[in-house]
Amino acid sequence: MSESRACPKCTGSMSPGILQKVGQYGNSPYVWAPLNEPPFPLKGAPSARRDIQMYRCEKYGYLELYALPAS
Repeated sequence: MSESRACPKCTGSMSPGILQKVGQYGNSPYVWAPLNEPPFPLKGAPSARRDIQMYRCEKYGYLELYALPAS
């Protein structure tokens, strides 16, 4: 889901990006998880967690987050 999207507020162009912590390298440390998901799931156990893709409105800076489909 890294294609550009139309802003739901102004229908302008939105560009993809990610959340990053300053000083931390690599993939975003944030994921979407359901409310009942334990904070540290067992390795190899099924999980409903999803990586997050963020889009930013080019005109107004509005941010929108999407949980990516399971890979």
